[in-house]
Amino acid sequence: MQAFSVEKTIIEGENQVQDLFKFVVKMNDKLEAYEMEKAIFARLMKIGLSAVKAYFGSLGTGDVGPELISEDGMVMEKQAGLYGRDYFSVFGKVKVPRTCYRGQTPEGVMPLDAKANLPSRCYSYLLQEWMNIFDIRDGFKESQISLKKLLGLEISQSRFEIVNRESAVNYDKFYDQKLVPNSETEGEFQKRSC
Repeated sequence: MQAFSVEKTIIEGENQVQDLFKFVVKMNDKLEAYEMEKAIFARLMKIGLSAVKAYFGSLGTGDVGPELISEDGMVMEKQAGLYGRDYFSVFGKVKVPRTCYRGQTPEGVMPLDAKANLPSRCYSYLLQEWMNIFDIRDGFKESQISLKKLLGLEISQSRFEIVNRESAVNYDKFYDQKLVPNSETEGEFQKRSC
């Protein structure tokens, strides 16, 4: 596995933008507005995925040198090669190349995960947010169908259920840690009659 090249992904994205406009001009009299808009959106998704790759390429792989010293003083050595991690964004899936460090335990540490604040699961935070928005309105199966229809993403119904369950835990943690506003600096509640 190789690291993403920022230059190559930018060129890839620029070529996709040019291809998009060439397609629009070439097909303007062959497609109705609905079909054209749908085709444009599909191409924009590919451009977005190239931009995601450029983002990860610009961050690097998390290589901090031949060794990494943990907070508890354990020395971890850089492992050979790069370790891929699936990252499922709203634009599609990409395998992110990462540098791994290991000490005396079998678990590895990937500095890029912390640097990019990657979620514990492969689903991006934005994708998880959208999955939850769909889940609020519809059931898991309907949410799966809606997201596939809109974005073309294949996500199993069980993943919607897991993301929803984990989000509920995070929701409770967030509000348990949230401080009550200072009554002297906060405005009054406005009372409204219906």
